Formats: sequence, structure tokens, C-alpha cells
Amino acid sequence: MKSLGIYIHIPFCVKKCAYCDFYSLCHTSEAEESYIDALCNHITVEAPLYSDYTVDTVFLGGGTPSVLSPRSIDKLFVTLENSFKFTQGAEFTAEANPGTLTKEKLLAFKNHGVNRLSIGLQSSDSCELSRLARIHTLEDFESSMALARECGFENISVDIMYGLPEQKLSNLEKTIDYVCAFSPTHVSAYCLKIEENTPFGKMQEMLSLPDEDEEYEMYMRLCHLLAERGYLQYEISNFSKEGYRSRHNLKYWQGEEYLSFGPSSHSFVGGVRYSYPRDISAYIEGTKKGIPYRQTEKETEPLIKMEQMDEYVMLRLRLSDGIDLKDFKATFCTELFSEYSDLKKFIKSGHVVEENGKVHFTPQGFFVSNYILTEILHI
Repeated sequence: MKSLGIYIHIPFCVKKCAYCDFYSLCHTSEAEESYIDALCNHITVEAPLYSDYTVDTVFLGGGTPSVLSPRSIDKLFVTLENSFKFTQGAEFTAEANPGTLTKEKLLAFKNHGVNRLSIGLQSSDSCELSRLARIHTLEDFESSMALARECGFENISVDIMYGLPEQKLSNLEKTIDYVCAFSPTHVSAYCLKIEENTPFGKMQEMLSLPDEDEEYEMYMRLCHLLAERGYLQYEISNFSKEGYRSRHNLKYWQGEEYLSFGPSSHSFVGGVRYSYPRDISAYIEGTKKGIPYRQTEKETEPLIKMEQMDEYVMLRLRLSDGIDLKDFKATFCTELFSEYSDLKKFIKSGHVVEENGKVHFTPQGFFVSNYILTEILHI
């Protein structure tokens, strides 16, 4: 049978972070109850369309999935269990923020097969947390890690950020040391991006941000420090111990199929991409009539061959494994360098490497990957 990943968006937060442009709203118990009912309705109606698939990954993202009550967690997962067929050893991930986790919630996740947590720390510096408008303290993070381990979670990822306002390299190094002391199985390290419709976006001129050279130094340093501690880089922003790559996120980058539920979420099934609008009210109302309205923009239509090649190259180059030259030729009946000859100049510059039948970025190439992609892609 074909395999399928499932993404479920939980669009609630206790408080919006200053940098975040993901779709989320202020959490209330009433809004949670209405939304979980809508999700369960949607899952129940749509799941029969995928009876010829087995699900091997589930990812609860947000927002903040850990704001959900144990009752909502139970209801959501019972609906999933009754609606889809799951493979043995499927990966179930739930994102969580310190300050929102309790033992009861963790046990509810655990009892329904969640075997991977992704905890958002971002920084070990209290001043940086305050500037980011995070709701938690370091004590909250330490408590969350202790509770998760007590409840039997072994596969735990921790998020950190760099390029923050007033951040120095030494601050980032302390954050990496702090995180690694907890021995998580996975670390995600994201560079701050200023989004237009966020608090940071509205006050960008007032922010004291590291310049590009400082960001580059931070990125290269974190790659080095994480490698020293046994975290292998497998994607631009992701590092894991051996055997602990995020199987769900790899689906996105390897062009595999995934199904989504919730406003602002995106799906890729049967060669077609579609998404749901960033509107929880429209989503809830839509589930009462069956399957909610989906975006009908050009991006949701089947891609032509050139677009398929560009997407393949863009996604595969996010990974440290890069592009397999034989696989590219087998997929598109043409040679990679015939279609993307500009790659050669970046091999000469040391940003891209061709070795062992594969083409991939160097760490220096990862840092400027967006620029390189704009140079080589046809779009």
C-alpha cells in the first residue's frame, strides 16, 4: 500500500511570539472545543478517500498543540485511530511549548502513540526570550524536559534560534551548550526571519539585528558545535543523532505524499497541492457541510515538468544528502547539469559539491541557499 503522512494544525497559542507569522489565535477552552469537533468531523469525512494508504507519520503543529486539554487530545487521536490504517512503528510528533505541558497532557499523548516531542526553547538567555515575547522561563523548559522523560519520551527535539536582536555569538554558544546538556535526540536551529505582519515586522527599524557576516559566523559555529556533540546535519536547519531524523519532515523535502487538516495547512496528494485558508471560522463552518473549502490558486494544480524539476531540485538541495544524479535522470529522463548548468559555477566557488554520484550544498552553500536557488531555478 502507498504511505501517507498526516499534518494537523492546532491554531492556538497562549500568546503570540514577536516573530511568528504562523496562523494562530488566542487560546480559549470554548474555541478549542469547537475546533476539535470540526477537526474530527473533517477527518471522519475525508479519511475514507484514502483507504488505499497506510499512515506512517503524524505531526501536530501550530500554534501550540500542547495547549490542548487531555480530553481534546483523546478525542482527536481516537478519531484518527478509527479513521486511518497506521503502519507498525509509525512516527507521531507533537510540538510543545514550555509552560503549557503537564503530566496529564504528556500521558494523554503517550497513551495514543505519540513517540516524538518537539519542544520550542529558542534561547537559554532570559533577555532574548523576553525580546521574543516567549511565555516560558528556563525553569519551565527544564520542568518540561523532566516531565517528558518521566512519562517515557525518549525522542525529543529542541528548537533554537539565531540572528536574534542584540544576540552575540557567545550567547548562541551558551544556548547550544545548555541544550546539549539535556541530550535531546534532535535539534532544529532557525535563523530569525522578519515577517511583515508580525510585531517584529512593524518595528524592524528599531531592532538591533546581527549583520549578514555575524549571522554567517553564528551559523557556521552552530554547525560545528552540534557536529562535535554528535548531531549530524541532514537539512539546512536540522541536526540529529544517528537514527533520529524527523521522518515526517523528510516527506516534505523528498516529495512524498502528505495530507493536512486545519486552516493554513497544506497537502500534497496525487501530484496535486492544495491548502486551506487562514480562517478558523470558515474552516469550522466548512466541516459542517463535509470537506472545507480548499484554495484553488495555480499552485494547487498539477505541476508541469519544468516546475516538477525545479521543485525536486529545490527540496532535495535542502538535505545534506542532496540530489542523486541517477535518480534525477530516472525521474526526468534528462541530466541534472543539462537542465541546471549554473550549478557548475557554485561547485567552483565551493558552495556546492559533486561527489559519490550526488550533488549537495556545503555548509557555506546552505547559508546562502536561497540566493543560489534563485540563480539556478527556472522560476
